[in-house]
Amino acid sequence: MPSKSHAQAEVQRLKDQIAQMQENTVEQIAEVQQKYEELQQQIITDAAARKVAAAVREAAAAAREVEAAAMAVE
Repeated sequence: MPSKSHAQAEVQRLKDQIAQMQENTVEQIAEVQQKYEELQQQIITDAAARKVAAAVREAAAAAREVEAAAMAVE
């Protein structure tokens, strides 16, 4: 049968292990949160880039129409 001091040492070791696991979990949660925020920002950036690309295409089409109309007038 283990001694009382051995049992106390084992309990302390397990408490320390639990504390370390909790710390690691908190760190992992923080890393996941940061990655989530980065991905959210990337989604926003990608959506804005798509809108800009669409606006550029529309402007180019309008410019071609204006150019065609100008050539027709000449």
